[in-house]
Amino acid sequence: MAGCLKASVFICLVTFLVTCTLVATKEFGVVNTVPSAEFEGFIGSPSTLTAVYFYKRQLQRLKNFLKAFNSTASFMKLYQVQFGRVNCDIDPVATYCDKPDVDQSVFIFRNDHVAAKLALDTMYDKDSIASNIFQVMLSSEVPVLQSWIDLSHQEQRYMGDKDIIFSWQKAIGTYEHRVFMEFAFAYGSTYKFAFATNKKVAEDAELRDAKMVKEPALWVLHCSEEEKTAKTCRQTRFRLPIILSDVLAFLRSLKTPYYVDMPLNQELTPYESMKLDLVYVVTDNSNEHEAREMADKLGKALRGQAGVILLNIDVVSEATLESLATDTERLKEVPVVVAQINGQDNLHFMHHFNEGPLVEDLEVLISEHRTTAAERKRVTQENEEEFDVPEEEIQDDVVAEAVYRSRYAQLDLTYAPALTDKTFPATLKEKPLVVVVFYLSWDPRSAAFLGSCSEASLALKDDTSNSSPLARVACDDWPDVCQLNNVSSYPVTKVFRDGQYLKDYTGMLDTTALVNFVKLLQLPAPVELKSVEEVTNFRGDLLSAGATNTAVLGLMGQDDQAVETFTSAARELQGDFLLGLVKDKALAQEVGAMYGSSVPGVVVVKKDDKYQPFKPFSGKIFHKPSLVKFIRLASLPVFPELTPKNFPSFFIQDKPFVILFGGRGEELESVGQIAATEELPVIFCQMNVFSPTSLGAELLQHYVPDAGLPALVMVKHKTGGVFEYPYPDDLSKEKVTAWVRGCENGDILANNELQEEKWGPMMPGYDFLAFIDAEGDSAKQKTEAHHHHQVEHSESEGYEPEEEEVPTEGSRLSKPDVKVHKHAEL
Repeated sequence: MAGCLKASVFICLVTFLVTCTLVATKEFGVVNTVPSAEFEGFIGSPSTLTAVYFYKRQLQRLKNFLKAFNSTASFMKLYQVQFGRVNCDIDPVATYCDKPDVDQSVFIFRNDHVAAKLALDTMYDKDSIASNIFQVMLSSEVPVLQSWIDLSHQEQRYMGDKDIIFSWQKAIGTYEHRVFMEFAFAYGSTYKFAFATNKKVAEDAELRDAKMVKEPALWVLHCSEEEKTAKTCRQTRFRLPIILSDVLAFLRSLKTPYYVDMPLNQELTPYESMKLDLVYVVTDNSNEHEAREMADKLGKALRGQAGVILLNIDVVSEATLESLATDTERLKEVPVVVAQINGQDNLHFMHHFNEGPLVEDLEVLISEHRTTAAERKRVTQENEEEFDVPEEEIQDDVVAEAVYRSRYAQLDLTYAPALTDKTFPATLKEKPLVVVVFYLSWDPRSAAFLGSCSEASLALKDDTSNSSPLARVACDDWPDVCQLNNVSSYPVTKVFRDGQYLKDYTGMLDTTALVNFVKLLQLPAPVELKSVEEVTNFRGDLLSAGATNTAVLGLMGQDDQAVETFTSAARELQGDFLLGLVKDKALAQEVGAMYGSSVPGVVVVKKDDKYQPFKPFSGKIFHKPSLVKFIRLASLPVFPELTPKNFPSFFIQDKPFVILFGGRGEELESVGQIAATEELPVIFCQMNVFSPTSLGAELLQHYVPDAGLPALVMVKHKTGGVFEYPYPDDLSKEKVTAWVRGCENGDILANNELQEEKWGPMMPGYDFLAFIDAEGDSAKQKTEAHHHHQVEHSESEGYEPEEEEVPTEGSRLSKPDVKVHKHAEL
């Protein structure tokens, strides 16, 4: 009996060890298993670095890491980094395996010694593992700069010698940091690489657009071109997201000439082979000197972004001109600069021949066309590296996706406490003002808004009471509380004053909007004003506080009915505007004279509307709905910059939009003055095409692909008609008014038509009834199927990671036969 028992124990032990070996082998795949006897030789090998994971036990939470570790091992062979694992259960290396937390880190060895110990919680995917290893490998070659002074020292050190590639990175361990370090490894002998994780370094160094960029960015400082005595280096900003293939193309393009002459035999220039966008400086013999200077300046300014070609119409053939454009006459209006986006046939004619505006317009045009494609490529690459997910799971909206990607973010909701059926009524009695967010824990929009609530509660915290007016109720935990408060959609925010329901919050679900709403709720509505000084302070100091850009003055005098109507409207609008009331008749008349308002009257004062800083109400004060509608509409600027946030406020008015794209100075002023008259039944607005964060350039390309800048475009959302103003150099009131009226009454035909798009799911959702039927399978069937799958998987071939593109031109990597266009002065 004892013999049988021993045999059974032995068989179980062998089975356990074999299972552990199969599981570990499956998870590690191509990673070498290092026997304890060979460990010292393994970590002392001549490789650049050695990464070792000490494996102790199979844990579900390690599954992702083990797969990423294996995938990274294959990829990092190109960089002479070897990966290994030690199985502490079967063949331990006592020096390390005896430590209790050894399996919580990856050990990096260099020449027998531990160079770094990288915690597992920072090694969550292939990018983070590779990024951290590159950081250890190149720590002495790629400095992490702490201030702009450090960057200045680098410039002085390499002035007249070598170009510097500098990057701002959000953190070590990201995809962008990995890409940057790969290039630092490959191109370290050609360029000096440095980066900072503090964006202030780039901002203080006054690197181009540093204050505007929100994602990791990269700059080239052209120090090799400067004299040794120069103080700063000319810079070029890489305007695309940091993706390996795009950075590689960018660095290669830095070797091309500033500009070339248009080949006479229609041969390709160096730029086409690199798939660069093209900029043609078109001239004739009489303007060639000026055009050649412009080509040189544009070539320097657009290095890495576009290739510049000098095209002399007196030299090239008519066939060459026809190959570029169907309208060759427009090309002959020299001198002119024309851009052609790679892969597109149409030309973009610039309206300037002045270096400053030209560079700005061209950079925006080029970057906006390329950013969208690059971002799609980046998202595709990221998605390919994740585990297979059913398509039904990834057809949700962008809110759900954003929430999923930030699911590990920690929220501080200390000052927005969770209420229950008992603490909810107690809180309403205890506090004079309570703003309660009702939400569902599993709802993406609720989860997104909780992030804003967390930030808002910290901003609204009262140091005296150590609390904020915000609170929250999880309706999946307390459905009775939500039902009693008529909650039927999520998330919804309700305001309670003195224990009684006041109103719902209907603003944007973001931090700033919520904070401003609560701040305005804490002020009386309306505030009674009793002197000119109080009126001045009301519209000045309070507006400057930033909670709102709009103040509403009720100049009622002693008209009791008007006072009652305005007070009722003020209560409805509380939280949205500053509302002041003047009851003294003499004071009301004095203030009314300042704004051209009668008494009783209402004036809407707008701090940030330079074209219409105030607007008096011309209707009857006694009709509250008309008064509320007027205040809401009058608070909107007459010539705003159109953004996703304010678009609904204007779209709901059901009027055509007249949009000025890329306007400057006099152009903005001219259209703004037309808008301020409010004589036309349209909404005038502007869109910035020069900012990387603006949708302007992308939208203009969608509306009128061949438009130059500035461009004035009317969009009729009802019919889909798009009209381009034909006189961009003449924005006079007479011409613009005539054009708008012609578009409205049908005398002018649309240049383009918007396509009607249907918004719906990409595919049908889950068939939940089929899922329920499938649950009828017995537990035994499931267990057998699971066991069969594991055995089959264990016996299959090892995991082979996919190959990746890598930079290959550096001195430390093998070099394929790639021709690079070297820089040459013409």
